[in-house]
Amino acid sequence: MSEYTTISLRKEFVADVEAYIEDEPFGSVKEFVKHVVVREMESSEDISDTEARQIAEKLRELGYME
Repeated sequence: MSEYTTISLRKEFVADVEAYIEDEPFGSVKEFVKHVVVREMESSEDISDTEARQIAEKLRELGYME
């Protein structure tokens, strides 16, 4: 049997994702997020430490990370 964990996301972010996937073939935000994470994990393109820091900073500025 699989074990699960919970990831907390801001309600505003979830609402944005719901609006984004409204006409997409995803049944839920959970399915979409899983799809994006798996796609990124399988990607052969690596990002640099600098790019990772820039992305994290942008997400903090948008209020998606603390």
